[in-house]
Formats: sequence, C-alpha cells, structure tokens
Amino acid sequence: MRLFATLFAVLALTAQAQAAFPDRLITIVCASGAGGAVDVTTRVFADFLSREWGQTVLVQNEPGAGSTIAITNVARAKPDGYTLLTIGSGVAVAAELYPTANVNVLRDLVPVTMVGATPLVLYVNGTVPAKNYADLVAWLKAHPADATTGSNGRGSAGHLSIELFNTMAGVNVRYIPYKTTPQAHTDLIAGRLTVMMTSSLGDGAHGITPVAVSSLERWQRMPDVPTLDELGLKGYEAATWVAMFAPKGAPPDAIEAINAAFAKAVADPALRKRLDDIGIIPPRQTGAAFATTYIQNEITKWTDILRKAPAER
Repeated sequence: MRLFATLFAVLALTAQAQAAFPDRLITIVCASGAGGAVDVTTRVFADFLSREWGQTVLVQNEPGAGSTIAITNVARAKPDGYTLLTIGSGVAVAAELYPTANVNVLRDLVPVTMVGATPLVLYVNGTVPAKNYADLVAWLKAHPADATTGSNGRGSAGHLSIELFNTMAGVNVRYIPYKTTPQAHTDLIAGRLTVMMTSSLGDGAHGITPVAVSSLERWQRMPDVPTLDELGLKGYEAATWVAMFAPKGAPPDAIEAINAAFAKAVADPALRKRLDDIGIIPPRQTGAAFATTYIQNEITKWTDILRKAPAER
C-alpha cells in the first residue's frame, strides 16, 4: 500500500512539474545582431511570450560565422526547453557554406516552429525600359551581358532567390556579392545594378520599380504587385524567414507548450499588427508541419540551388 502511495505521489509530482512549463526564465539565443529582421521578430514574440507565461523571456544575440556560433552553443545547452534558438533562412545553407564548422541543425537541434517570414520583392532600376514583369524578362533575355544583381554575399536570400529566378525564368542575371545589402541597394538605385530581389524599398521609391513578390500569396504591404507564381513561375517561393529550434532531447511537453503559445500569439490582433508594421507575415507552417516537412524541404531546395550556382560570374 505504501509503495502504491509513493508511486502515486511521484507520478503526481511529475505531472505537476510537466504542467508547470515554463516556471523560470527562458533564454532565446538569436543568431543575428541587434536590429536585424531575425532580432526584431524574435523580440516581438518574446514580449508576447513573457506576458503569456508570466516569466521573463530573455533575447541574447549571438551573431557571427553564418549562425554556426549560435547553433553550436544552443546544441550544447541543457535540453530542458529553457534555451531556444531563433535563426534566419540562411541556416538552410549553413552546412554547405561552412563545412569545417561541422554544423547540422537537423542533427544537432530540434525544429520547434516557424516564427515569421518576409517576402522578397523583385525590383528593376529606372534605367531599364521595363515597368512590368513581362517587359523585364524580355529585356533580360535580350541583354544577358548587361543583367546584374547583388546582395550581401553568396548564399544570402538575395543571391539564392535570384538563382532560382534565373533557373525558372530562363534568364542569366549575373550575381555580384557585396559586403552589405545596403551597399547593393545604393548601386541598384544608382543604376549600376539591373535588378534585385530584396526586402521592400517602397513602391516606386528612388526611381526603382517593384515588378513581383516572391511569396505564393500577394503581400498585404504591396497588394498591387503580383507574385512570381501568378506571373507564370509556378511554385516560385522565397522568403527571409525566422525559425525556432531547441537542443536535441528537449521535452515534448515543452515543445508543445511553446507551439501552443505561438499559435495564440499569431492569432492575436495586436501582435499581428506589430508584425505587419515591420513587414513580417505570420508563419505559413508551424509546429509539426514545420518540423517534419518545411525545414527539410528548405534545406534541400536551397542547398541544391547553391551547389548549381556559379561561384563567379
């Protein structure tokens, strides 16, 4: 009898402990510097989670080395659900770009959920006589030697999205790497680059024209700009997304609690407005769908694009 009572007490305490997640401070390691899209998106959700859980949610920035530093540190953390990682879409090609770092997010971490995404916009500079997608593609095919683009380095969203565009549209835009994306923006506005796939610069701003967006659905921020999918590049999709991971072995109940909180967050009108104000769209796939299909598909898709892209053009 005493044995059964003891076992019952242990089970009750265990259930209570599981139901209590989280009962202390949570640290979200952000694999980018302060002020970037990953950082800002992380902080929007961290504020919500802190209020929802009644616990402090600390955002700790650990940028550098293509996010491999943050990945490694979180992978070594105690797998209790109290240390999490938010990371940008560059993680899809981290293993390809940094082979010596021996980093593999699906080997070392557990995918938790997609946090949010920002569509990319295909812009054309004012020196090109093209104000719509059809005219642009016709011009690119007629002037292959003059077609250029740029972004912040090989493997960036701006690079990979253009390489996918090259493949699907049958054009050959030459990629030029820059140290930073703002430097590339300057050259696009000045007419030294032909096109660019980047985050929103504003409709018609600086004499450049948005001709398409990279999401599968039209972007609320630019509702009059068609998607590449509807323009004929069926299935074209690219975005700078933000995702959350946990150390391998994190308790399933903690993962479930985090996903439940995120589901509540993305349904909150105030939070959705904050995301819209900074150009973030709510995640299209969260929880199990993200963990089992989306992230693996993204890694396969963009690694393949990167391997096929010329090292230099």
